[in-house]
Amino acid sequence: MTESLRLSKRRHAKLSGLVAILALTAALAACDEGPATNTRFMHPSGSLDFLAAATRNQGALYLAVSGQAFPGQPIPQSDLAATIGTAVQSRVLTLTTDATAAEDPNARLLLLFNAPAATAVLSICEDPATGGPARSDGRVEILAAFCSGKRLVSAVNGWVEEADGPASPRFQQLIRQTARDLFKPRAKDQ
Repeated sequence: MTESLRLSKRRHAKLSGLVAILALTAALAACDEGPATNTRFMHPSGSLDFLAAATRNQGALYLAVSGQAFPGQPIPQSDLAATIGTAVQSRVLTLTTDATAAEDPNARLLLLFNAPAATAVLSICEDPATGGPARSDGRVEILAAFCSGKRLVSAVNGWVEEADGPASPRFQQLIRQTARDLFKPRAKDQ
């Protein structure tokens, strides 16, 4: 093999390594924009049994929304309900924003957008918190809780950046991911 051919192969290998590093860096940078979720609490028996009990006759689950995700852009609660309903694939889930129309008046799904950092997650069903105003930096934070009466069944928080409105694919993904994390079977059943 000639010396110039060896040098060319080394350059190619170095360039290939550089391209791989750049691709990994770009992928990691995209992860920094979310969406990301974290399960803050899950009842030891999971939450699907509670959801099944609350909607046993295919009735609606009460959805309460507080806070503002985007400046000057209200989120149609019917859109939120539809997105959440399609994310929970283990059963047909219908949501209502009218507490009197819910099948089980004690069960509810709370969605708080941009809630204060000091929001007490473990007591959120006993003493419901409120969301906050839209953030000026474009970040949307969510705290979701599934309650059975005053008992917390599950809670998830999450965030996304670079979502420009309620119809943004990144925001829709945050809502779907939050719903899937919120409604799960117990760990040994997964």
